[in-house]
Amino acid sequence: MTLEPFYLRHFFGETHDTLAVIIHDHRFKAHSKGLRRLHEPRITFIETMNRKLVMMGHFNARALEIGPLTWAVLSPSALVRNFVKDLEAGSQINHLKVPGDLVEEGDALLTSMGYGDDRPMVVLHVRDMGYMPEMSYHSFRAAKIETYRPAIDYLVSKGYRVIRIGDKTSVRLEHESPLVVDLPHHPDYSDILDVCCMAKAHFTITCSSGPESLARALGTPMLTVNGYVQPDFWLNHNDVFLVKTYRDKATGEKLSYDEMLSRNLFLESTTEGFERAGIVLEDNTPHEILEAVQEMDMRINDTYVSDGTLDDRFHALSVQHLARYRSELTDVGPVEQDRSETYAFALPWTRYSQSFMKANPWFLR
Repeated sequence: MTLEPFYLRHFFGETHDTLAVIIHDHRFKAHSKGLRRLHEPRITFIETMNRKLVMMGHFNARALEIGPLTWAVLSPSALVRNFVKDLEAGSQINHLKVPGDLVEEGDALLTSMGYGDDRPMVVLHVRDMGYMPEMSYHSFRAAKIETYRPAIDYLVSKGYRVIRIGDKTSVRLEHESPLVVDLPHHPDYSDILDVCCMAKAHFTITCSSGPESLARALGTPMLTVNGYVQPDFWLNHNDVFLVKTYRDKATGEKLSYDEMLSRNLFLESTTEGFERAGIVLEDNTPHEILEAVQEMDMRINDTYVSDGTLDDRFHALSVQHLARYRSELTDVGPVEQDRSETYAFALPWTRYSQSFMKANPWFLR
């Protein structure tokens, strides 16, 4: 409900007066009212109980012109791949704007909850195993909220209000400061606050899970920790990224960035896939998270002294392995129309956490 409508708007918004997206009936598959309202000024959502109709996009045909209509029968993976290719070609990212009525409603709700002042906020999201535990193939994406405690303490000491968003099944965030708000467990929680808080945030701290897509679509500066390398995970110009530590299960050695890409590990996206590759992903330590948050805070406030040589080395490795990977691709067949052909970290504005790279020189060797 965030990025697929965002991509459709990118590709068809200037050529078509009306954009419609077919989705499951909300009684069958619930969705965020806040996200729906974010898109509705430009997109009409059509609900149906016909599951086959909703799944049409996964066939990944193409954009079909039938009479006055364009049927964008495009898979999610093809949409994001084509979007990254557009960014490579110089296209701009047109971020979403929160509708005025949604802003007013969100502000009024925050005020009624006691958070209506002008204190700057940082939005935090940490995916844990309480969310969709049946999706064990995504267990490598989870992290523990307690490892974020030093970073939260730092933000509170700087005067930020920390708004934790997530699912009601998430492990509770216990903190003694009134500046720390565990939003999904608040009695007055509404999902419109996810959108409104993300839009108002000074910056966000996310992981490789759904809410990060909202920050990217809105253009809110984002620090992603406990991430993993992916072919199409594009970032905005003010974003900073930090992946989990990749360790070779057989040797016990940490993998450098070059080694990760040499093994094409950016194509792995399941727990079972990493197991087959002999790789263990280890969470960022509390100290690594703290240092990354401090770096992000300084970057946003224009006080961070950046080392351009680190960025250049990271970018050079990303570009080198993207070129190698593309040279190895065969011609596209009928069943490969949505295959990965990109590596979005090769986009020139991508920023990896320098606090981590400085403390871990092995990463760029």
